Amino acid sequence: MPATEQEFPAKKETSRLLQRLSGRVLVVDDELPNRLYMRKLLETRACEVFDAANGAAAIDIALKRQPDLILVDIIMPEMDGFELCGRLRDEVRTRHIPVIMVTAKSRIEDIETGFERGAMDYIRKPFNPRELMLRVGNALALKQSNDALTIWNKRVARDLELAGAIQRSLFSDTPHFSRRFEVRIAYRTCMDVGGDAFDIISLPDGKHCIYVADVSGHGVAPAMISSLLKATASEMIRRYAEQGPAAICNALNMVIRQRIDNPSYFATLFMAMHDPKTLEWRCMNCGHPHPVSIRTGAAVDSSMFNKGGGTPIGFPFGDENPYSEADEIRFKDEGDTFILLYTDGLTEARHVTSGEECGRQVEAFYEQVIQDPAIPDKSAALLDALESEGYQLGGDDCTAISIHILDPKKVVIEQPVLRNIYLVSEVAKQCEVAVAAQGISRDTAGLVRLLVMELGANLVEHGGLSEDDSFWLQVRVDGNVCQLVLVDEGAEWNLEEALGYKLDEAYMGERGRGLAITNTISDRIERYRVNDENLTYCTIIDQEGT
Repeated sequence: MPATEQEFPAKKETSRLLQRLSGRVLVVDDELPNRLYMRKLLETRACEVFDAANGAAAIDIALKRQPDLILVDIIMPEMDGFELCGRLRDEVRTRHIPVIMVTAKSRIEDIETGFERGAMDYIRKPFNPRELMLRVGNALALKQSNDALTIWNKRVARDLELAGAIQRSLFSDTPHFSRRFEVRIAYRTCMDVGGDAFDIISLPDGKHCIYVADVSGHGVAPAMISSLLKATASEMIRRYAEQGPAAICNALNMVIRQRIDNPSYFATLFMAMHDPKTLEWRCMNCGHPHPVSIRTGAAVDSSMFNKGGGTPIGFPFGDENPYSEADEIRFKDEGDTFILLYTDGLTEARHVTSGEECGRQVEAFYEQVIQDPAIPDKSAALLDALESEGYQLGGDDCTAISIHILDPKKVVIEQPVLRNIYLVSEVAKQCEVAVAAQGISRDTAGLVRLLVMELGANLVEHGGLSEDDSFWLQVRVDGNVCQLVLVDEGAEWNLEEALGYKLDEAYMGERGRGLAITNTISDRIERYRVNDENLTYCTIIDQEGT
């Protein structure tokens, strides 16, 4: 007749004690018999065991061996268990290792001190071997779970970081220049990936479409939807451009509703289209915060941007074609105007002290920023101004798009220039005369001439342009600030070299003085590659003129 568990209780108990525990355990006790006893118990359960007779040795072993658990006797000479717990917790390389106090102390105050110093559990001496093994097993299992979670979190963090980098490559914040306006974009996400979407689309006949959108929610799903929205919007804008914003938004709304089968996700959007022939803007507001508009230094009544529309893109209820031409906002391009498109991450940013939302103060901050013509990137300057005033922008994605509709009176030169060194020289002279006529000092006007000459000469010699090619040049004067925009279709600049050059003999001999001179003359110089074109933007501030 086979034996039963009731006939061999000792065997059953031994089986429980011998259950495998897998892990590395450090035993810290000044009494050798105690260390030997616990070593035998733990090694019987398949643990790898280290031991230390004092706190200093324990710290050294913990740093080198990185155990999964530390058993610490409280009463030890020189460094007691409480101090050891505190030092292990304060050391970055050991603070993640769980500690169990093994103590003869029974006062609640002593146990409380141990927990305050970083211990996770305690067991009283003399202890039952079974109880010790149960507590050690629980601690090791928890450590393994935490380690697995840490590895998973790091993997997710790396994946999100990569996804964010890919997404940011889709949403370029490179400035855009046309003959009528300049666009600057600042984009910050509250996570590695973001739910804002934006773009500037160049259309036939010099038309442009600019939009900004904000997908509901935060995290991976809104980020994926924002990328889908951008891809879809690019297609719909080109397909329905002639019909205008209402037709574009209806098509975009239908596609997003069909592809996103979740009522929690939709996107507010503001879209603006510019026609250089009629000098008219046509806009559609799909539930988005209305823009800030400042014309000739004075704020424009923003209520005009609230007309019609209203329904977010992809909103799961209501008509599939909720927008009509009657909902469009139309206004003339009168020049000398700034328009700010933004997402609600700006208005909902809370002040670090008062906790109040920024709200419509965004308009006041934007008015301050645009007062200084020497600041080229008004969008980035706006976000910096908000943060410097104590508003925390990290709670949501933040996108700011500043559209500067140029004042024709401040554009002193605007023309294509053929790839001919003599023509470049003549245009450079014209630029000197034109900026001087606006009150720029003689010396600074001479620098503008030299800048145009060197940039043009570099294009002629190194730009890869054919004899019949030309580049586009625009020179503006605003107060004592001269700004030069040059666009060419030549070979792509080596931006690292152009912006981070070293003025050594090898560089000067190989490339000449052109880039060195232009970088020295300009108070600020920016170079971009946009749609197979090189864009150079230079700022020179006249310290002597008006």
